[in-house]
Amino acid sequence: MDYLHRTHTYLLRHGRTGLQRRLMDEINWEERIIGIKGSRGVGKTTFLLDYARRHFAPTSPECLYINLNQFSFTVHSLVDFAGEFVRSGGRTLLLDQVFKYPNWNEEFKQCYHLYPTLQIVFTASAVMNLNEEDPELAAIASVYHLAGFSLREFIHLDNGIVLPTLTLDDIMTRTSEVVTEITRSVNPALWMDRYLEYGYYPFHLEPRLYSENLLKTLNMTLEVDLLFIKQLEQRLLHKLRKLIYLIAQQPPLSMLNVSQLAGEIETSRTTVMNYIRYLSDARVLRPVFKVDDTDSKKPAMIYLGNPNLHNVLAEGTLNRSELLRTFVFNQLSKGHEFRIASRSSLALFEIDGKYPLQIEAELSGRYRSDRYYVLEYGDLSRDKTIPIWLFGFLY
Repeated sequence: MDYLHRTHTYLLRHGRTGLQRRLMDEINWEERIIGIKGSRGVGKTTFLLDYARRHFAPTSPECLYINLNQFSFTVHSLVDFAGEFVRSGGRTLLLDQVFKYPNWNEEFKQCYHLYPTLQIVFTASAVMNLNEEDPELAAIASVYHLAGFSLREFIHLDNGIVLPTLTLDDIMTRTSEVVTEITRSVNPALWMDRYLEYGYYPFHLEPRLYSENLLKTLNMTLEVDLLFIKQLEQRLLHKLRKLIYLIAQQPPLSMLNVSQLAGEIETSRTTVMNYIRYLSDARVLRPVFKVDDTDSKKPAMIYLGNPNLHNVLAEGTLNRSELLRTFVFNQLSKGHEFRIASRSSLALFEIDGKYPLQIEAELSGRYRSDRYYVLEYGDLSRDKTIPIWLFGFLY
């Protein structure tokens, strides 16, 4: 116990205070079991430590951060440790990497019933689905998703300017008003290139080559989050990596061809669809369905999970409009649904069932008043025309 408290105190005192993430204000901190799930590398550990730093003194006996890769937990149960912690005046356990502790979910439930004054806040992989894996724990736990940095958060981190978050309705119906408000203090378009290259993950702050760090994180996602947590066989790793690479090379606005992918990675169509589901859960891929395919499990198109992934997966000159669509879908993924709106055009998307969007680097073809245009360049003063960077202010 003393060793863990010393480690906790050291991490709080010597760690760098990070940007307060938007999720910090969205969580109901009165809940007794809180899960923070998210993609590998988005800052879940930093999030836990930031919470402790903002709400407890570094030496407070009430809060303790523990990485569950500690060897002592191979012989001591979490339930017994939690009891000792509570008896010593503790009330909030911050538990990192719970997948490294066998039967963590069963012991969480025991802690919930044995220690009514104890709060557990834990981190988990994005592939975790408590509703399917443990409905009993899901009934007593509140699970939240921590996304990577939004463009708004990236700008704040880069120059310290605090900018407002917007609702989708703000963006779609009050475009001129909110653009004027934001551009009084900053021009977000100046950050777009950097964000698309390295803004989604916080480790661009580390003194290492970003692309290599991102590649390592992607491989760890496959090797740990999928192979280990989902109990997939090691021999499947090559097929998963090849599938991601092939999808990254697809031409713009191309339909998903499951049969072709199955042939190229030498497996069945059903297996390809399972791989896509796993990779979607891990936020490596982002499937897009058609509006009228409500019961279909087969997406019409597949995008990478965030624009930074293009830099380590795509070859040759990247289509700018396709990269921008990846950006918009990524920023919308926190709380919004997007689908292909028309059978006749793969370039028209529908957001939350009410906003038809065309996303391009600049307007190509004639202007149509029955849709919204999300553009990077060109005339942005026309009605229903929205600067692409505005979608980076959704969280």
